Amino acid sequence: MQFLLWLPVLIGAGCIAAAFIPVRRGHISHPVVTTGVVVGSRTQTVWKNRSETQALAPVIRYETPGGEITAASRYYVPEWQYSHRTGDRVRICYDRTQPDLFCLCDDGGAWRKTALLTFGIGSIAAYAVLWLQYR
Repeated sequence: MQFLLWLPVLIGAGCIAAAFIPVRRGHISHPVVTTGVVVGSRTQTVWKNRSETQALAPVIRYETPGGEITAASRYYVPEWQYSHRTGDRVRICYDRTQPDLFCLCDDGGAWRKTALLTFGIGSIAAYAVLWLQYR
């Protein structure tokens, strides 16, 4: 019974702890974060729902300890979702053991961290208010 009384606090603490667990970046096993410059894009034709569409992947130039590398992303997105222009600076995460393998490090994980922290802190605060009120 005592466990059920503290369950909201445990869930809140779990959410707060989960917010600080790093997000895995694609299939990169030894990640290194750096900044690169978009130098172009690659195009690939894909078929979806019986129609042909274009998918794009950025080609990025970046510095590694072994020298400068220019590589294309392995993740293609539909043409209407592609937002990179030549000359844009982007954050990437490349594999230290295979530097030509990289993925874009967008801040897509920021909403995850914000949501988990908000829920965790909110549930603990609500529990504290209710505990004080009914004590």
